[in-house]
Amino acid sequence: MESPSSPRPENNGQVSGGGGSSKVRPRSFDEKTRLACWRKAAVVAGRHPERWRQDAAGNVVCRRFWSCHGCLCYEYDHIVPFSKGGESTVDNCQILQTRVNRSKSDKAWVDDAEMRGFSCDIKFTDKELDIIEMAIYGDVIRPGKQCHCRTVAEMLGKVKTKNRMAACELPDKNTS
Repeated sequence: MESPSSPRPENNGQVSGGGGSSKVRPRSFDEKTRLACWRKAAVVAGRHPERWRQDAAGNVVCRRFWSCHGCLCYEYDHIVPFSKGGESTVDNCQILQTRVNRSKSDKAWVDDAEMRGFSCDIKFTDKELDIIEMAIYGDVIRPGKQCHCRTVAEMLGKVKTKNRMAACELPDKNTS
């Protein structure tokens, strides 16, 4: 049972209508549609396409940060709210940085410039995205760089890694 403050709709997206009847108004997408929507989004150049994408406003988002509130977080959005027939199709789906999606709300058409205006002002460098990827996935996989994070036991010399991937070098605090 969901709590009253739960962000997920109850009854599989159905909203009760007047007179005891109910009409389907899908508020969320099923897993198949979410996967197709993710794959439809623009790939971030030089990053792993299953981990990183660009939302409809050009913001970089991370696959693991679905439905949170940071600058790399995203949500699935209906391009036109509640598509014809109540169906959630990939043609009516886009990923949007959470902040952009919340600002867009249920407006059907918001131009690109306005969506970019809702976006976080932070632009991440490749080095910063590598650090984030190391923290989230335990490795970095992108063209020109593949490495894994060493465990504490590896760093102390107590265990020899079975991972054939090179260990990631952590950035030096004194360099920018």
